[in-house]
Amino acid sequence: MKTMILLFCALMGLMSAQEADQRVLGKSVEGSYADKVVVIEVGKKDLSVSQSFKFWERILKKADDDGAQAIVFDLNTPGGLAFPTTELMTQIANLKTPTISFVNPQALSAGTFVAVSTDRIYMKPGSAIGSAAIVDGTGAKIEDTMRAKLESFFDAHVRWIAEKKGYRKDVLRAMMIVSEKERNIEGNIVEAGALLALNSSEAIKPLNEGTLLATAEIQNLDALFEREGWDKADLVTATPTGFERLAWWVAGISGLLIVVGLSGGYFEIKTPGFGVGGVISLTAFGIFFFGNYLAGNMAGYELAALFVLGIVFIAIEIFVLPGFGIAGLIGLTIMIGSLVFAMVDNVAWERRQFEAPGIGGLGEVLNGPAMHLSFGIFGSLLILWAMMRFLPNIPFFSKHLLPGSVALGTGISEEAETGPRIGMTGTATTDLRPSGKAEIDGGILDVVADGKFVQKGDAVRIIKEDGMGVVVKGA
Repeated sequence: MKTMILLFCALMGLMSAQEADQRVLGKSVEGSYADKVVVIEVGKKDLSVSQSFKFWERILKKADDDGAQAIVFDLNTPGGLAFPTTELMTQIANLKTPTISFVNPQALSAGTFVAVSTDRIYMKPGSAIGSAAIVDGTGAKIEDTMRAKLESFFDAHVRWIAEKKGYRKDVLRAMMIVSEKERNIEGNIVEAGALLALNSSEAIKPLNEGTLLATAEIQNLDALFEREGWDKADLVTATPTGFERLAWWVAGISGLLIVVGLSGGYFEIKTPGFGVGGVISLTAFGIFFFGNYLAGNMAGYELAALFVLGIVFIAIEIFVLPGFGIAGLIGLTIMIGSLVFAMVDNVAWERRQFEAPGIGGLGEVLNGPAMHLSFGIFGSLLILWAMMRFLPNIPFFSKHLLPGSVALGTGISEEAETGPRIGMTGTATTDLRPSGKAEIDGGILDVVADGKFVQKGDAVRIIKEDGMGVVVKGA
């Protein structure tokens, strides 16, 4: 138990250090962006993945702090998460570094918001931008009052962006908000109930002051560099660090880590003094919490501390108050709760709090974490059954693990099944659910009930004794 607590303290210390400087891992593997043209690729699914926003936030701050020559958003997206995009828009609009969008070949919905947050927009011939209405990602219809509430918020934010960057407010509003009347935006007719979307030739239409929306049509990034007078040698494409990719991968295998962690914990309980199970368990749960934290989920040192508290309560149930039940139930509840919320996406949780579109409620937010947890619990139960069934009969474990906790002659040899205590009877001194204590032959033994739980005071009989413990059943 001491080893487990120390390992988690080390984990929480590492999390705290990471929280104090979000870029510490990035600095160790990325060069300076000073005088570089940083290209950020926004693909079809990127604006729908919360980890992307965490990554972009770090890259934009690094590029601005390092003194990059420019930042280019290479856009090919049908849209994504609205509220996180507004936060990204604000960060882009407030950068000191010049920013440019290249629509290649689409920047629709939330992609439009990203594009208009930059200083200039270039478009590939035949590309499209617009159709940026607020929609519910679950497919459900947004209630009228809620839609009005959301549209007023986004309209105000987009007006601020348009004024700051010099884009026409009426163009952006026609892209975002449906009108009951037909609209004419510089010859582009938007029918009643429709939204404005512009192709590249329409977006660069010359007006008295500039163009309708975009600066010019260009074929590719090479043409963009030539037009802006940049040297291609200065191009740097922003990519996630190895640690960030590892964190996203860890978040994806959270269920498997729970399986390993729970199985290792059980193995530690059944092999006192050895410590291998505890190390395996804490390593798995340490990777679980740290990986989910770096992936942008709600995992943090607070939830890790709650998890440790749950372990403490379960330890009290096993070693101090066996059979009583309350401490174990509290500990189990705390552990399950901390594991579930550690996997909850921070962005999705915030969107649920603000009743943002795309989230159907608490159940949908917790759906993914609950599936990971269910896989972890059922998988660990299967492994526990296999351990109880086969581990005592494996020569390696018989030789290396059991002597530390089982005296010579009482291990997992064939004689154990017919040893002197097999068949002895006694009385349960605690409830056996399934573990607890029983008085047998004048001594108190730690025992495990086989199958049906046994009540305190009931008669019990030893049916098996091996390296994994003493097994009894009601007499």
